[in-house]
Amino acid sequence: MNKVLMDLKQKLGQINELIIDKDDVLYFDYPLHLNVGDLLIYAGTEAFFKDYGINIRLRRCLQAFDLEDVKKFIKPTTTLICHGGGNFGDLYPLIQKMREDIVQAFPNNRVIVMPQTAHYSCDEAMQKSAKIFKSHSDCHLFARDISTFELLKTNFSDNVALSPDMAHQLYGHLKPKATNQSATGNTLYFLRKDIEKSHLEEQIRATLTSGAAIKDWEDVLTVRDHKYELWCSRLATFANRFKLGFLKNVINEMWYRYSLQVIERMRDIFTSYDLVVTSRLHGHIFSCLLELPNQVCDNSYGKNLGYYNQWTKEIEFAKPY
Repeated sequence: MNKVLMDLKQKLGQINELIIDKDDVLYFDYPLHLNVGDLLIYAGTEAFFKDYGINIRLRRCLQAFDLEDVKKFIKPTTTLICHGGGNFGDLYPLIQKMREDIVQAFPNNRVIVMPQTAHYSCDEAMQKSAKIFKSHSDCHLFARDISTFELLKTNFSDNVALSPDMAHQLYGHLKPKATNQSATGNTLYFLRKDIEKSHLEEQIRATLTSGAAIKDWEDVLTVRDHKYELWCSRLATFANRFKLGFLKNVINEMWYRYSLQVIERMRDIFTSYDLVVTSRLHGHIFSCLLELPNQVCDNSYGKNLGYYNQWTKEIEFAKPY
């Protein structure tokens, strides 16, 4: 076992210490979408709940979120947990509004926001959001990097702590790349194409030959994956509209099982290469969990190298690009 990766996994234990009653926890914003990085966080979070004996009484994705429904499950000792990731800020307003609604609706309950990277493109939006979080006296925010920590500590809450990503809880749960696996000499260039891409992706592409393996999550997902996601999402929206709590629970079970299948397929793809060069934070974290040599380059606002410098720079098989 890699000592650095084991230490990162153990650092997540500080979140467990904040839970008031392990039998009275609600979990929000599990990702019913096909960003595999978010699915790795999801699987890591569920592994965290299992490893620490935490009983989740209610799970709700964004599509199935109904504040009035949630209020039925609230008790004085209830701890509310919001999913971690890189969506804290104004790039993903619907998810941020969900967190803000929870913070405003339950001022007397402990709220924990799992490890996040925060980014605001608009200072006015940041100040508006900060005012909501600052009004809650028992809201605990975890930051994946120093810049996020400083932003949250300065503007959002006194209860801010540094923490690695929840996907690190998967270390030891995922089968790593076999040390006796034959070398292929092949490199996977795992480069993002979405709103967080930077000029680096194009620079890297310009240096590669036509036969290079260049992929992003969307390139390794199948038509069946997208159909299943769409079906589950629509069903969750339907269940929310008609207040069908039992159906929301069934969808959660189905999507979680499917998420684990997707992750296992991604593992097979990644471990078929000897090196991963990536601008996806979870391309980097996933490679580390699989003990697969990797090089990480930054995204549009410094998330990747901020994370690398904070947590993974001591891993001998990982380095910046």
